[in-house]
Amino acid sequence: MNRPKARFNTYDKFTLPAGRLFNKTDIETTVGRFIFNLATLPEKYLKKYGYYNDTLTKSALGKFESKLGDMLLNDELTTKEFAEYTDRCEWLSMTVVLFLAPALNFQVINPIPEVIAKRDELFNKYDDLIKKGDNAVAEKIESEVLALADKHIKEHNSEAYDYYTSGLGSFSNNYKKSSVMAGAIENPYTKKLDILKSNYTDGVSPEDVSKFANLTIIGGYARGVATQFGGYLRKKMDMFGQSIARGEPGSDCGTKQTIKITIQDDLKGLFVNRYIVENGQLVLLTDENIKNYVNKEVNLRSPMCCKGECLCNKCLGELPYKLQIQNIGFMNSAMASVLMNASMKKIHDASIKFTKIKIENYIRER
Repeated sequence: MNRPKARFNTYDKFTLPAGRLFNKTDIETTVGRFIFNLATLPEKYLKKYGYYNDTLTKSALGKFESKLGDMLLNDELTTKEFAEYTDRCEWLSMTVVLFLAPALNFQVINPIPEVIAKRDELFNKYDDLIKKGDNAVAEKIESEVLALADKHIKEHNSEAYDYYTSGLGSFSNNYKKSSVMAGAIENPYTKKLDILKSNYTDGVSPEDVSKFANLTIIGGYARGVATQFGGYLRKKMDMFGQSIARGEPGSDCGTKQTIKITIQDDLKGLFVNRYIVENGQLVLLTDENIKNYVNKEVNLRSPMCCKGECLCNKCLGELPYKLQIQNIGFMNSAMASVLMNASMKKIHDASIKFTKIKIENYIRER
């Protein structure tokens, strides 16, 4: 059966004239983004923020939907309108397509000869340190071969690479294990690192089979046993926080103590609806004025400094009042839930990850 060829692709670019879809100027966009704006976004969002013209990666979509959540919280959007947006996204994105159509192609799945050669070269070079489970060597090998693979795939313009750049798949975990090497895995018996050379596409070597099996042990233990720690911690948090309640709307304990903190751009959303002290006056941080305080040190009113019998409005901020949360102490259990969820997710990824830190970022002069 001959199917008609599509007139446009979602990635085809065109110029959208000013005023066509809440865009103040002529902008270059894509057919896909135009359909997304036209078919899914609430008109109230478009009126406030204008035409959405960014690539919809996982992180970008999260920030975008946070704005929708803020509009819902501030009564600028109804729950029905938010639900309609969700339904339209489900319809447009055909969520089940992930199960029906493969997102990867052979160009991305098949191991790259140059990358495998580099991997073998590094394993031979650092053979003694690998046998000792040196974590610095594990990080060096993984970072070098993945950087080479990333460069190669980008140069060959593989469409399937969108699976990783979108944030849906993890290049440092999914691609690494399937097409390069398993990498560093903690041995549950020796508590040392095993640095595994095999990958799933080429097949697991006989000497790595038992070590690969440790992934199942680590993941199963994390999900079946280690989650108990998170559950027990949550119970302790609930016991601790059950007597902590918020004060009446507008209450102020009058404390002069604040916490000095620098508001980072990627974390600014955490400070919206909180109060700071500026020139001796209380200032409520909002979506509109938060940009004026990014990368600046502020004096933050905090529950840690509250001296009221109940946590006062000015130390807590406005969010608990908008959400109508009275027993604010129970929110402490969210910290334990994060740990418990992290343990459950470990069944999917039990590999060791490395992060470089600068110690000066953790030192503060008093």
